[in-house]
Amino acid sequence: MNHSNAFSHLTLEERRIILTGISNGSTKSAIAKTIGKDRSTVAKEIRLHRTLSNKCKMPLSFK
Repeated sequence: MNHSNAFSHLTLEERRIILTGISNGSTKSAIAKTIGKDRSTVAKEIRLHRTLSNKCKMPLSFK
């Protein structure tokens, strides 16, 4: 799985590994080491594909 693809996009399998790592509470560094990518690549992937899971019900303005 750790073949050299430093200059290509992430594969679906690598994205699944990132998702599993997030679910398990792994650090970005640990996930990056697992898939053989840089930590910043994992961080960018997470940032680009994150979604809001819970909406806050507190009002933003206090009057």
